[in-house]
Amino acid sequence: MEIVFDKVTKNYGPINVFRDLDLKIKAGDFIFVTGPSGSGKSTLIKMILNQVKPSSGHVIIDGQKLSEIKDKREIDRIRKKTGVIFQDFQLINDLTIEENIALALDIVGYPADKISSRINEVVKLVKLQHRYFLFPSQLSGGELQRASLARALSVEPEVILADEPTGNLDPTNAWNLIKILQEINEKFKTTIVMTTHNMDFIESLDKKVIKLDK
Repeated sequence: MEIVFDKVTKNYGPINVFRDLDLKIKAGDFIFVTGPSGSGKSTLIKMILNQVKPSSGHVIIDGQKLSEIKDKREIDRIRKKTGVIFQDFQLINDLTIEENIALALDIVGYPADKISSRINEVVKLVKLQHRYFLFPSQLSGGELQRASLARALSVEPEVILADEPTGNLDPTNAWNLIKILQEINEKFKTTIVMTTHNMDFIESLDKKVIKLDK
């Protein structure tokens, strides 16, 4: 899934976040987005999700300008190709990890008779196959983020948007998550767009980097 920002400007009142931003993310890319707080990293993610709209210019996904799509079903179809993970996990606390993943699959209309096998596949991918029957409160931070990733992966996304996913993790768990994301990118050619402040990732890995500044 190709993502293009075409001369995108975004203002929040008098605050200018982007000015004539041109950017192309190709299918299969692994990209780090970095920059100081307030530089627009989360705004970029939200614009891809169509949660925030440009003040001018266009966000184009698979050749379609999001601002020109009138059919909500088409927006939903594009969103279903996208998995998202956040710094604060955003799991439902009174559901087990298995139930959290099943709910995501149910929302996108995944075949009911295949949900159980799909859950088994993704929890194995993120190395959580012995813990997915527990509730979020029973898991460590690293396990919670892997559970969040499993939920994102379950819908078979073409792109994963990861907004500061290692922000609440210790260095060991942070690197474990990065390794899993690399494996997913290499094995399934899933596009990864990850915002981060962590320069160790950027300096240690040979990935594309988008730096937002001023």
